[in-house]
Amino acid sequence: MNVPTKRIVLVGLFSAAAVIGAYAQHEPRQGAMKMSAAECSSMWNSASPDGKPITQSQAAAYVTDFAAANPDGDNTLEKGEFIKACNSGLVKSSAASGASSGEAGSANANRNMGDTPHPPTNRMDRSVPTMTPDGNSK
Repeated sequence: MNVPTKRIVLVGLFSAAAVIGAYAQHEPRQGAMKMSAAECSSMWNSASPDGKPITQSQAAAYVTDFAAANPDGDNTLEKGEFIKACNSGLVKSSAASGASSGEAGSANANRNMGDTPHPPTNRMDRSVPTMTPDGNSK
């Protein structure tokens, strides 16, 4: 290869590397789900009902990487920082957060079973014998 051809090839490779690097920086983090502007605004309203900046502990339920979401390093997230983090995929959607009180469904756990609890049964629909600590049944 002559020198001008090598230069063209090298410039092309460096350009491709720069474009790939820039693209990678703007992609949402793996596992993060990019939300719409309305969803981001709604998440901010949930995180800060009074509109004031939120602390790192308050943001923990919403933000996956607080340091990346807080570029000024002031230990709080203002609305603009939160929205920018949300647009970058750093904010968990409510469905992805996994946060739950654990009470959903407990009120309806016996809804089709009547008022009396049923004893455990085996495959033959017979009551399972009570086991003693030594492993024998009563």
